[in-house]
Amino acid sequence: MKKTSDRRRIRGFSLVEMLIALSISAMLLAATLVALQASFRAYQTTTDQAATHAVGRMVVHRITAMIRSGQDFRPLPEQIRDTMVSSDFIEFYHPDTGNLITINWDRTNGQLTYTLDNGYPVVLLEGVVSRTDEDGEVIQPFLLEWEPGRRVYRVTLDLMIIPDDTISTSADGYAPQSTTSEISTEIRPIRLVASAMPRSAMY
Repeated sequence: MKKTSDRRRIRGFSLVEMLIALSISAMLLAATLVALQASFRAYQTTTDQAATHAVGRMVVHRITAMIRSGQDFRPLPEQIRDTMVSSDFIEFYHPDTGNLITINWDRTNGQLTYTLDNGYPVVLLEGVVSRTDEDGEVIQPFLLEWEPGRRVYRVTLDLMIIPDDTISTSADGYAPQSTTSEISTEIRPIRLVASAMPRSAMY
């Protein structure tokens, strides 16, 4: 009788106990996987935001520097009394070289491009998307404030950019990345606003 009792004591888990243990292990693994996935997504979002913000600020700084030294800006107001012109591009001449500089927003491809003397466009920034006002009208990225006499007083840039850690500028020799002009509901876009006054307007 004693040997039979000892054998019963060293018996393994029953089928029900094994199923319960497997269920608990599966729930713990699933919870761990969800936590890791959320952690990776948070890291990716932070990386995308930081990379896009850095590249975007660099491009905006370059554009404002060119605007400060530019002259003979376009587009002109349609009416002589108009003081504000909203546009998807700006043109101006470099005072030293006389080159015509064009900065254009390609809404279809979500690109901000730079052209010298109507040559081949160079991508300054990827992922530039559109935004609308309360009436559903597209807000253009460039706003020119004109003074009487056809002289630009101030140029304002208002860019909305989709975060992407592969974003780059071809001005630094990087190959442009594919992008979309539509804003995803899971990604919070970055808005960059800057103003610059041409030196000719200061004197």
